[in-house]
Amino acid sequence: MWVLAGCLTVVVLIAAGVGYGIYSFVQGVKHGSITCLPSDFPRYPGAVYAGFSYDLNGAYPGNTCHAVFESNDDVAAVTAFYQSKLNTGAWQVTSSGNQVGTVIFQPAKSATPFGAVQVAVSNTHQPGFSNAHTEITIDLYTSTCLPLGFPMYPKAKFGGQNIDRTATTRVCHIVFVSNDSVAAVTAFYKRELNTGNWQVTSSGTGQVGWRLWRLARGPFGARFEKITVVSGTVTIAVSGERTEITVDSS
Repeated sequence: MWVLAGCLTVVVLIAAGVGYGIYSFVQGVKHGSITCLPSDFPRYPGAVYAGFSYDLNGAYPGNTCHAVFESNDDVAAVTAFYQSKLNTGAWQVTSSGNQVGTVIFQPAKSATPFGAVQVAVSNTHQPGFSNAHTEITIDLYTSTCLPLGFPMYPKAKFGGQNIDRTATTRVCHIVFVSNDSVAAVTAFYKRELNTGNWQVTSSGTGQVGWRLWRLARGPFGARFEKITVVSGTVTIAVSGERTEITVDSS
């Protein structure tokens, strides 16, 4: 009986511990102390957590973190905060983007995770906020939406990405920035995208068309043929004081 009572006590204590752990996790998620963002990622003072989503190996290899916060401060103040905090210590700002309220970043000593902070006025009513408040949207990626093995220009920095999906296609649009010349970057992609299963389909000043192919047997057992898996373009142009590398694939 004593042994049985002891075992039951252990089971009750374990169940209580697990229950408390689950409760603490749920409360942490609810109040924003637990998100999919790194622990050292800066959080705007007084910003209130609105929600997050985490995609593990979703539309493309790698993880995606999408987090949203709300603030009563104006867009300029919030943007200035992230431009400052993400350009010191473990982080670096790689581009302020082409739109007001956008900050592009990556780690200071590695290539990933990278992402973007977008700050904009939101008229959606939230308890405790004025009707017109500021919404802070943070997207963090551990991989690009490009095909695996796509050649990356050495030391190029992340400049933003987005992906458009339809029922039949998936279009990846990603930007990198470099301090090297347009000619040097163009020469790199003409060479690297014409090796192995990569093939240059067109080229010109500041632009390279490409495809990734694989061998597949033709209809009715015909000989193997090169089938295009994905194709796209690399566009290289001067933007401000740097070279902007834009890659589109579908």
